[in-house]
Amino acid sequence: MEIKEELIDKVLQPANLTMACKEVVRNKGAGGVDGMKVSELEAHLHEHRTTLTEQIRKGNYHAQPIRGKEIPKGGGKMRLLGIPTAVDRTLQQAVLRVVMLRYEQEFSNYSYGFRPERNTHQAVGKSLHYINSGYQHIVEIDLKQFFDNVDHVLLLQLLYRKVKCKATMSLIRRWLRAPLEKVYILIEKDPL
Repeated sequence: MEIKEELIDKVLQPANLTMACKEVVRNKGAGGVDGMKVSELEAHLHEHRTTLTEQIRKGNYHAQPIRGKEIPKGGGKMRLLGIPTAVDRTLQQAVLRVVMLRYEQEFSNYSYGFRPERNTHQAVGKSLHYINSGYQHIVEIDLKQFFDNVDHVLLLQLLYRKVKCKATMSLIRRWLRAPLEKVYILIEKDPL
């Protein structure tokens, strides 16, 4: 009898979690609502990996709330960033590393954004190639507030077509439903 390996088993393999952690550390970034710095992540995962993976396998893992932080955008406008905890970012990266393999072959060769082994420099190089080949127009598309308007039900349905692992889908669903905690800083003024 053949034993079918679930996708979550690949996600939670120590080597995959280690690579995901290294990617999060390399990307740096701010801490989430738990206050853990990315620089503390490797030691934390080393100490808590077994408990964390057991919680995920049993369906007891709960995504932490997302830290909301406003950052300046062009034209004096502000953009709300959602910052997951370092642990959630690591788990998201671990899922991405496994799921990405199932989707990569379907993506267009003309797509460079958020793809492995592809970057902005390659996109610019390809654009220059087209210009030098006689093309006179280049179109850049940026969908305004795209991620703010993604239908999560439809997204999960599309993901399930390739993922088909309840534990992995449960993790993704929990991240999508994690509440946003916007941080406000109160400044006490001196009394008059």
